[in-house]
This record gives sequence, C-alpha cells and structure tokens, in this order.
Amino acid sequence: MPVDVAATILGLDALGARVEKATEQIVKDTLHLLQLAAAAKAPKGVPGNSTNPSGDLARSIDVEGPRGGSGVYSGQVGPTVIYGRQRELGGPIYPQVASMLAFVKFGELIITSRVYQAPEPYMKPAYEESRAAVRTLVISDLSAAIEGG
Repeated sequence: MPVDVAATILGLDALGARVEKATEQIVKDTLHLLQLAAAAKAPKGVPGNSTNPSGDLARSIDVEGPRGGSGVYSGQVGPTVIYGRQRELGGPIYPQVASMLAFVKFGELIITSRVYQAPEPYMKPAYEESRAAVRTLVISDLSAAIEGG
C-alpha cells in the first residue's frame, strides 16, 4: 500500500495546530481556575480591624496571560494589592515612613514599633485545590485535539 507523504505531512501539521491551540486554551482556563479558587480562599478583613474594605484582597486577584507560543505558554495569577504577599506568608510589619506604626483596632488607637501578622495562606491552597480540575482539563482538551475535535 503506497503512503501519501504529502497528506501525512498535512495531517501532522493539522494535529500540531490543534494541539497548539488546545495548549494555549488549557493555560488560559487554568489561570482562571486558579483566580477563582484564590479569590474564594482570600482572607477577608474584619470591620474595625482592617484599613481596607472587606474583600479588597479577593477582588485584586488578577490574571496575566497566557503568553508564549510554539507549545510553551505561561501566565501569572496573584493579588495586585501591596499586602497580598504579607497575608499569604505572614511576618513582621515595620513602619516605612514614620518611626512608629499607628492604627485603630476595634476603636482603640494602637501605636507600636512593629506588629506580627500571622500567615493566612490562600494562593497555595487554591493551587492545591485546583490540581485535580486542571488535570482533568488537560486530559480532556488534549484528547479532543488529538482526536480531531
């Protein structure tokens, strides 16, 4: 049986294009899955104990990407508020401009040289929670691309 090399090459090119498109879409969908999971897990400020409106952190979680090409795509998901990393990892907070920190906590004026914020992870748990859904997405979308869908 003769082999039609030209048709085989065209078929492989079409397969490559479908897998390329599926890969970019998988990364895009993954970024948005992570964004939704992180926003749901983001800690919310307690009125009277927060300088920002409750939910600011969750609303700030943004997606950049996907970017790339030739089968390699990436993107970023994370908070845009300056304190987003501090809430995730915790740690000391020192004054940046003045010699002391001054803030109101539940109606009481607090003046101190530093405070410690306990970690309240939300990005890492969102990542862990999303892994199974991402795996399912990859299998489904790549299978469809390989099958010609």
